[in-house]
Amino acid sequence: MSQPQVTPMATVNDLVSAYPRDLKRPKLRVAIITENFLPKVDGVTRTLARLLEHLNAEGHEAMVLGPETGIRHYAGHPVVGTFGIPLIIYPGLKLNFMRPRFVRRLQQFKPDIIHFVDPIWLGAQMLPTVQKYLPEVPCVSSYHTNLPTYATLFGMPWLERTMWNLTRNLHDRCEMVFCPSETTRRMLRGKGFTNVEIWSRGVDTELFNPQARDENLRESWGCTPKPASLRLPLSPSVAAADATTMFGSEHAALSHLAGKLGVKIVRKEGDESFIRTPPTNPVSPECAFTPPPAYDDLTGLPDLPSGFLLPPPALPASTLTAIPPTLRVSPEPASSKTVVLYVGRISWEKNLRLLIEAFHLLPTSVRSKAKLVFVGDGPARGDLTRLCNKLELDASFMGHQKGSRLAAMYASASIFAFPSFTETFGQVVLEALASGLPVVGMHAEGTSDLVVHGRTGLLLDVNAVAKSATVGGSRPATPGAPKNRGAIATEFANAASSAAFNLPPSPSSPSKPAQTQDQVGLPTPIPTTLDFKASMTPNTPWFQQCAKSYSMLLERLILDRQTRALMGQRAVLTASRKTWWDAMDAPVRGYESVIAQCGTTNLNDDELEAWRNRQRRNAPLTGPRVKTAIALLVLLFAWLLSLLFHSK
Repeated sequence: MSQPQVTPMATVNDLVSAYPRDLKRPKLRVAIITENFLPKVDGVTRTLARLLEHLNAEGHEAMVLGPETGIRHYAGHPVVGTFGIPLIIYPGLKLNFMRPRFVRRLQQFKPDIIHFVDPIWLGAQMLPTVQKYLPEVPCVSSYHTNLPTYATLFGMPWLERTMWNLTRNLHDRCEMVFCPSETTRRMLRGKGFTNVEIWSRGVDTELFNPQARDENLRESWGCTPKPASLRLPLSPSVAAADATTMFGSEHAALSHLAGKLGVKIVRKEGDESFIRTPPTNPVSPECAFTPPPAYDDLTGLPDLPSGFLLPPPALPASTLTAIPPTLRVSPEPASSKTVVLYVGRISWEKNLRLLIEAFHLLPTSVRSKAKLVFVGDGPARGDLTRLCNKLELDASFMGHQKGSRLAAMYASASIFAFPSFTETFGQVVLEALASGLPVVGMHAEGTSDLVVHGRTGLLLDVNAVAKSATVGGSRPATPGAPKNRGAIATEFANAASSAAFNLPPSPSSPSKPAQTQDQVGLPTPIPTTLDFKASMTPNTPWFQQCAKSYSMLLERLILDRQTRALMGQRAVLTASRKTWWDAMDAPVRGYESVIAQCGTTNLNDDELEAWRNRQRRNAPLTGPRVKTAIALLVLLFAWLLSLLFHSK
């Protein structure tokens, strides 16, 4: 079969239609330079792992150059590590240093293309080195993390412009830039990035689906009556045994078995003996390092308005009959609690304060019907645990989970709450949709590319909330206490239903464009980082108003089980269209496009082996002088760091 003709200016989308899956394609050698790698688990490392698995399955070769993690191979590809210095403010991340071995291994590998993943520190060292020693090899990059925006969120807005200039400069040295979503591409183009293509994500629907629901797990959370199977006696002999016999030989045998399982046998006066598991949410020792952050309680706000309306149903009830039973989402029984789930890193930049305060603001009658469950770990877990205890919230912290256990937690929940506004995609949002959960999130990059507002979830627009709650319709540059907080809060409560949902306009206001049925996100522009920072700063009036609005979104779905099920059903159908193969083949097609534009050709196996033998004999950046210079550079850097922190 002849290969499709690829023009020098072919885009990734052109190549998607040009290459059928069964076409024999040329084998590529891809070098990947990354700032982070497994076993650190986050959205970037999981996506990179998927890409390596896809390259191996499609017959391509790859090599990973990144931090030293003890991993030497992944998915059949070699991994070369280097040393780094952990960041004091974020110990999970390191400042990694280039080593001469990287250049030698690259020249021996002779890649067809080099992919820089989120270049910032190691990438800044490797890019000029690669362009000096391998000038004929084209480079591409991928943008995953909004690092410049974190500078503003962490109280260093003066650093954001410098970081944007550095990031743009690094990515502009590459032939193509990948980003995960359309909203992120628009943002990058607005910052001056060029040649940006979409590299989306997929979801494993065989793992993440509504059928992974586990009633035993829900019972351990205290959210559903104990299943009948757990209420049955252990055996007929146990049911017939009297107390004396039970606590004779059988008690000894059960005690031995319970000891192996890590549980204990409890006997109550006048009751049958039973095995009780230990608490599911013990407070770990690492959660007791620092006192909880300063946090003001939001009391005295008016009750929710009675006329608060939901958008139209996600799916007509008649369409449910055509959906396969394995993908069907049914309303939860009225006797069970609503599980509000968060999955992700437990850190304050994920905007978890908004979720905690919104849950706390729920009316007592509603909050008693719901439970918060956090899945993940991170530096804020200790503070968050104590904050939930202080506010007396029904919350469980399940720690880091993966695989079928994580899928069961998704499917066993009722609502997925994701208040983060710094995502470039939001993989956990897609996994939640595939599991049949409606998403309550922010009108922000990433989330707004996945959630169909009013049909697969509800989105909060902080600018709409600010406009509704501010006298005069504009947010001041530096939010201050309003003159009449009670009056403004009342006005906000009355207007928040339409502003928070941003429902289609009535016929009396035809000038405002209506949202189409399956249009993701909201029709309004996504708020800027400064907008989010002004609205999400705790203990300010704007934060209180956003928390109130987010609380109202949660309340509507907690109380309306039918609408929740319809939204979840449409979420499953939406997520089922996003496969990992299509997502991971997008960068491969981008590689092919860049290689075609540069006019480079592949070496056959004999030519490649001869090339590698020559490189082994003439390895660059070797010898005692180079090693001494590197050692002096590292010592100088360590000395500068010590001066910096001693001065503070």
